[in-house]
Amino acid sequence: MRHTFRAIGLVASAFALVALTGPPAVAHDPNSPEGQAEQAELLREYIPTWKTGERISGQPKQCVNGKVDKYPCQNVDLLSFLPQAELGGGGSSSMWYWNDAETNNEYILYCRSNGMSFINVTDPVNPRYLGNLPAANGTNATWCDVRTYKNFAYIGKDAVNHGIQVFDLHKLRGLSAPQTFTADAHFSGLTNSHTLWINEKTGFLYVSGANTCKKGLTIYDIKSPLQLKHAACYDKEVYSHEAVVVNYDGPDTRFTGREIAFNYTGQGKKFQILDVTDKANIKVLSTATYNGASYVHQGYHTKDFKYLIQNDETIPTAGGSPNFVWNIEKLDNAKLVGRDNATRGEFISHNGYTVGDKHYQAAYKGGLRIIDTAKVGQAKLDEVGYFDTDPASNASGFSATWMAIPYLKNGVVAVQSMGVGLYLVKPTGAAAR
Repeated sequence: MRHTFRAIGLVASAFALVALTGPPAVAHDPNSPEGQAEQAELLREYIPTWKTGERISGQPKQCVNGKVDKYPCQNVDLLSFLPQAELGGGGSSSMWYWNDAETNNEYILYCRSNGMSFINVTDPVNPRYLGNLPAANGTNATWCDVRTYKNFAYIGKDAVNHGIQVFDLHKLRGLSAPQTFTADAHFSGLTNSHTLWINEKTGFLYVSGANTCKKGLTIYDIKSPLQLKHAACYDKEVYSHEAVVVNYDGPDTRFTGREIAFNYTGQGKKFQILDVTDKANIKVLSTATYNGASYVHQGYHTKDFKYLIQNDETIPTAGGSPNFVWNIEKLDNAKLVGRDNATRGEFISHNGYTVGDKHYQAAYKGGLRIIDTAKVGQAKLDEVGYFDTDPASNASGFSATWMAIPYLKNGVVAVQSMGVGLYLVKPTGAAAR
């Protein structure tokens, strides 16, 4: 495969209502029945930007008697809200964060259907929108993903002709007014990508659901940040929806220091553990599933690497939104501990990340849900806090919160709502870490 890498020029900024952006990309392989079903649901439920409300900033709002402002809550205060109309318009999906190690400033990188927004959240009560990076080639597609390596952001979209943009985050320093940015490089060696993960310790980018590698896991060496060098391809499954890759430091000492990928195959209905240390010889350590598996979407390990909490995006939720717990103490023998439905409503569990003894999960119409992992070994995941971005419903459906980021300082969590805007919240009481 011939890979090209070129500098890009300025793409005109688009500021449009979601209703005008065309069909949103989907959280599944667009060619699968699951993906087509979700596209129909997104079109039915998607919220245009003119319904997103007004900015909230300047003073925190406390969660009192189950409400903060108009939002249902438990043990979570609202620090601020920036509506989509102030973030460049369009729709939205994923986001990530960046900490400038030299200035100690914090930023949210906020994916939109028509570009990428950058928000300074160093003062989470008074966040500042810094500007827009228009999507490559004028591409307009709701599903977008972004991750960081050193001071660079890597941005992909699940849409033909976008490729991956590379942006130097040092450009965010010292800005006093919003800017229209240009990317520092544009990689066209692939067209679309569904999700991205970067192992910052090794300098490898892992791309899931791209047109390369039969929509499997495509791996690039980014140690020279403005260049993507194809390193490997894992295409043994029907699809890779998402992967989390770490340098392993858990109880299975046979793999200490190895680069381990937790791979989620979507409609392939499998959870996998891969040893990707040797890119020329990727090894499958575990492949597992469970009764009723529908769309094995994403998951994240506990801090001690003994367990992993995984979500299933299209499994029926009438009995409660489930999470699945795996025992991963032996990487080559992952075992299902059990399924926890809890009582969190019928909303769909989406991306979750574990920090300390808490698991922070975006849950579409359920907003942010905070789960205690103290009894994870019994597959009991007690909910200790939430901030519900959709006060009207906790039903199943693919609207509202797609992503929550629990990695900001002082316990602050960034919570996104699709086409609505960015919330900054702070867990309290039993939900605090």
